[in-house]
Amino acid sequence: MSQYDIRQDKTYRRGLILGLTIAEIMILLIFLLLMALAAALANRDKKIQAISDGTGSRLIEAIQQAYPEAKTSDDYYKELVRAIEDRKAVESAGLAGATATLAKDAELGKKVREAAEQNGAHNPYEFAEKAVSRATLGKKGEWPPFFSLSEAGGYYFESGKATLRPDFEKKLHTTIIPLLRQYIDDYGVDVVEVIGHTDEVPMVGQSNLDKLLISASNNGTPIESLHSTDNAGLATARAVAVVRILRADPKLKGLTILPLSGAQMIVPVDKAADGSSTKSDQTRRRIEIRLRRSTEQVKSLEQK
Repeated sequence: MSQYDIRQDKTYRRGLILGLTIAEIMILLIFLLLMALAAALANRDKKIQAISDGTGSRLIEAIQQAYPEAKTSDDYYKELVRAIEDRKAVESAGLAGATATLAKDAELGKKVREAAEQNGAHNPYEFAEKAVSRATLGKKGEWPPFFSLSEAGGYYFESGKATLRPDFEKKLHTTIIPLLRQYIDDYGVDVVEVIGHTDEVPMVGQSNLDKLLISASNNGTPIESLHSTDNAGLATARAVAVVRILRADPKLKGLTILPLSGAQMIVPVDKAADGSSTKSDQTRRRIEIRLRRSTEQVKSLEQK
């Protein structure tokens, strides 16, 4: 008669997991916990040993000496991580490759320091960070182009007056203002300067600009009412005429739009007049429109 095997009993089989009894599994778990506890205690002992023999304090002193500009524990940790990454990069690149990389980095650092000194920056690291920040702005970190609207290009005023010809006003609405809006958005500017320029032909008559110019700029006086006896005044009055058109267009709402005068002082492009020309010159009778950032906007960018 065959002998009865308890392992075939259903009650026994219920206590098996992966071929082990519950009691055996419990013993195994206790063994694993004891091993983990031993590893943790060993790691703790190493930390205690590092503190007791001065290794930890020497490491902290070395980091502080290597990175004197660091102020907080987070700063020291970041610098330490960078140093470790640099060491790994050197080891992976090999001696020759690492030497070449370090030489390039040193040359780049030298150029950054020189550029910082030339720009009056005392901290080359902050100077480099700001340069990178501006570069990420794309066009918003650059100077925008300017418009030159001269009589030679078909932009006419009434002779000796600040009144725009109808075709000039039409071009402002259909061509110039849409381009201005695009450049304003692309370059992130908030100030539009309208600069009037004339030639050196002398003027005569009686001026009323001291009395009416500001009123005309604010649409309180018709532009046709303005009269000037000199080129400086005429250039200003013509700039005001263009400013009125720009300020009234909803595409340019919220911008600062300023009228300025270059009088007969500036020959295109960007040359000072020497007073030798008294002839009529359509290229010099012009309106220039320049875009820039306000003082507040510049400060905001510098802080980034």
